[in-house]
Amino acid sequence: MLKGYFAAVTAMDSDVGRILDRLEDLGIRDNTLVVFTSDNGFSCGHYGFWGKGNGTYPLNMYENSIKVPFVVSHPDRIPTGQVASGMFSAIDFMPTLLDYVSVSVPDHLELPGRSFASTFTGESDASRDSVVIYDEYGGTRMIRTEEWKYVHRYPDGPHELYDLRNDPDERHNQANDPIEEDRIREMLGIMENWFDHHSSKDKEGKDLPVQGGGQLRPVGGTWEDGSQAFIDH
Repeated sequence: MLKGYFAAVTAMDSDVGRILDRLEDLGIRDNTLVVFTSDNGFSCGHYGFWGKGNGTYPLNMYENSIKVPFVVSHPDRIPTGQVASGMFSAIDFMPTLLDYVSVSVPDHLELPGRSFASTFTGESDASRDSVVIYDEYGGTRMIRTEEWKYVHRYPDGPHELYDLRNDPDERHNQANDPIEEDRIREMLGIMENWFDHHSSKDKEGKDLPVQGGGQLRPVGGTWEDGSQAFIDH
């Protein structure tokens, strides 16, 4: 499995190089914004499983599962070698890229994301105080600050709280520590307020029976009903 994973990374790396070479050949490399990112992280045996957030049940929110790369390059505008260590979210990508090309986000959309384009050029630190992870993980939701991560599972747990500064590998769950009750209450309140403001009740997955099992079938495999996982059109 690791051989396959590393082979995929090697192939991707090679093809990113082909894209950059093509931009060079066309003479537009210096004035083209190139963005490299991903939709989720991945655990290659970390914590004893293979896959992402839906590779376990209950669904997990480990750093391996939720952190993604976000690399930008635009030689004419963005200085090389910069690293931003703040917190940003995939919900920020759309407003960031629109802002970068001077296109306004329609006000009526009330998007939860916000631009961090100024971070590209080092003009300011547009990072967030906290980020919320949601969507395909049903009743498993998470809020993370620079120092703490809280995972709440509806309706009745198990919940998780980690001190990421002192426990970066998320080994010591403090969710049942009475000392942390106020912290949990505050983080849960911020997260639920976020959902109250931004989510549509008829589309929430919080109460749906979402389970694990992702990444367990080979390409070209079949599902329980006999249908193909991938088909040609």
